Amino acid sequence: DVDGPYLCEQGVQKLLKGIGERADNDTVRCIFEHGDRNFDGKLHLLEFLQVADKVLGSNPARFVFVVGGPGSGKGLLCARLQRECGVSHISSGDLLRGEIARGTPLGMEVDEIIKTGGLVPSDIITALLRRRMKSFPGQRVLLDGFPRSTQNAIDFAATCGKPEMALLLDCDDTVMMERVIKRGAAADAAAAAAVNGAVNGQRRRGDDNIETALQRIRNYHKFQRPVMDWLRDEHIPIVHLDASGSPENVWEQLMAIGRLMRPTSKIPFQS
Repeated sequence: DVDGPYLCEQGVQKLLKGIGERADNDTVRCIFEHGDRNFDGKLHLLEFLQVADKVLGSNPARFVFVVGGPGSGKGLLCARLQRECGVSHISSGDLLRGEIARGTPLGMEVDEIIKTGGLVPSDIITALLRRRMKSFPGQRVLLDGFPRSTQNAIDFAATCGKPEMALLLDCDDTVMMERVIKRGAAADAAAAAAVNGAVNGQRRRGDDNIETALQRIRNYHKFQRPVMDWLRDEHIPIVHLDASGSPENVWEQLMAIGRLMRPTSKIPFQS
């Protein structure tokens, strides 16, 4: 029109989808309510730009479950996705270890649970994750090591919604044990080389020992199948990755899935 290019509600919805943002009816309606100042059903480009960041910034984070046993490589994969794809990363284990390191009442409560390879009560870990996710409004967040039980998933979905998808890192038990032992030994060697017992902040994790790792693997197998069943019942896509190989191999699997979604180029047939 005379004021320049404009978008209708359908146009805004298509634009949001195109840039990977939430495009549900509530979001589109909210953008129009804040941006369509003359109530003509048209949102001009300047109006959209002025209001979009404000509305989208208040959206709750979108999230992806990253599930796998101890030593399956969840943290390595999440770190690379964060570095190369611009997503955010929250490790449920790091959240708990942070509480322990700060000596909070919650940290003291969960310290012994973690050392013995047990599962932290669902309401505690869910509350910690929900609080941490407030730092990432409107962003895609990888929830590393979560959920560890069906109750985790149910509690989280009730307060934060369902995940977009889940990444499942399948890894042989022997490989996971070897990695956990190696990780613990590396931390010990680093600590022994430093006067203060740490190099670059590296310390042995309290759960990086054979006995605890065995219990964690048992718990993982005990709770993993019900978690997968819940995800399927809720129609949440699950991407299976073979994590017994190298981190690079896992990354290539993920990239191959992405390539499948790209449009193919038509090659003209020559006789």
